Amino acid sequence: MEHSHKNHDYQDLSQWQSLLKLGNESFHEQQFQQAEFFYSEAYDLLAHQYRSSPKCADTLMAWICTCHNLSSLYEEMGRLEVSLRFLMVPHEYLIEVTESEVQDEDIKLIAFKGLSLTLAPIMQFAQKHPICEGCKDKLESMEQLLSQDASQIH
Repeated sequence: MEHSHKNHDYQDLSQWQSLLKLGNESFHEQQFQQAEFFYSEAYDLLAHQYRSSPKCADTLMAWICTCHNLSSLYEEMGRLEVSLRFLMVPHEYLIEVTESEVQDEDIKLIAFKGLSLTLAPIMQFAQKHPICEGCKDKLESMEQLLSQDASQIH
């Protein structure tokens, strides 16, 4: 049973990769609705895959990347609220994981590493577009916390 599950993962892997590739091509050709479809499909696949194997750092990174692709797409379309949402979703999820009661340190470490990828794009977005002051303060303190914690991990 487990063996067939492994093969299924590889199938998913190539599937999300080709979805992202198609999404990127559509995005560059400014076919935004098509890009949205491909990115959303990849997002669903990866979110499901990550939930079923939270120790897979590659899946997590790919999911974050897909969220960022969706964010760029919506920013390009002028839908700033949705764009920011896709930056915040993985970020808030990872904060939840790092603060949760999960006993497995690997899962927390992977989530923590993921946070360093989710924070920078949010900060960049905040410089280009107005976001609430309270949100900005929270992000800046998170940035300081991450840089302190990162030096403790090494």
